[in-house]
Amino acid sequence: MAKIKFGDFLKGNKDLECETVQEMLDQGIPVRSTPPNSGLFNTPVCRVPFTYNQPRGASVMSNQGAYIVFGQVPASGIAGSYGARGIPADSIDLVVGRHSSSHRGKGPKAKSALDNNFASDAARIYISRLCDIDLAFGLDSSIWDGTSGRGLVARSGIGIKADGVRIVGREGVKIVTGKMRDAKFGLSGETNSLGGKISNSAPIYLVAGNDMNNIQGLARGENTRDCLRELTDVIGEIWSACFNMGLTQAGLEGVLAVTPVPWHASAMPVSMQQKFTGVLASLYQTRTTLEMWKFNYLTPEGKTPILSRNVLTN
Repeated sequence: MAKIKFGDFLKGNKDLECETVQEMLDQGIPVRSTPPNSGLFNTPVCRVPFTYNQPRGASVMSNQGAYIVFGQVPASGIAGSYGARGIPADSIDLVVGRHSSSHRGKGPKAKSALDNNFASDAARIYISRLCDIDLAFGLDSSIWDGTSGRGLVARSGIGIKADGVRIVGREGVKIVTGKMRDAKFGLSGETNSLGGKISNSAPIYLVAGNDMNNIQGLARGENTRDCLRELTDVIGEIWSACFNMGLTQAGLEGVLAVTPVPWHASAMPVSMQQKFTGVLASLYQTRTTLEMWKFNYLTPEGKTPILSRNVLTN
């Protein structure tokens, strides 16, 4: 990847609100101290002027390309979202770098009037009382239960997006779904933001590449370990049965070797019959054990299934 030269975005751009240091030097203007709007040492940066289409139901705080917008804040244009229908959809939108990736990374054109754009804005945290959060962030929701590929519909939501997102917990990080434990709220406990029921085991999806086509349950570590241990026991039982069968067969061939009529086998000694019976019983028990092993570990109804039903990934 080529190195980014931020001067390339500023040099010769007539739409900037101020002159760059390089332009001042090119004009022979002496620069003996840090110019107030040069961007050097965190002074204000020369920027292309644009306006934000502020919804009438929202308030805006902004400085140097960073915005906090709160009130009725749609995910896209002012005609979008539930707020456009007169439904309370209180939101807080923290965004930096509006349309920063447009025009091949040079940002918006001068005097543009900009709406929210979850694809081209540099980074944001969006909090809403009522929204279609998956649709707003363009997330693949093709297998989401009970919808038509729109994901979570008409619910409260929080979305975080940037080139890189990091969550750091000095003493741990938890990703949790479901209700609060021991919440004192009504007869049935905690509800969702609309007063509806909450699933006790809502799924967690870990999706790479925004593609849900090959989603499947994660393997549970301890269950998978125990599964493999029991499988090795089953294999050992099969080996023992085969070994016993080999010993019995060797003894039988020894008896047949001393039979006076080559084409007529003598009666198998009682001890050998007992050995064969033991081999067959061992194999039957092994098959029973294997069927129970398959049920317990390889089916969702089993006692210790190795696949998680609630944590899925591609």
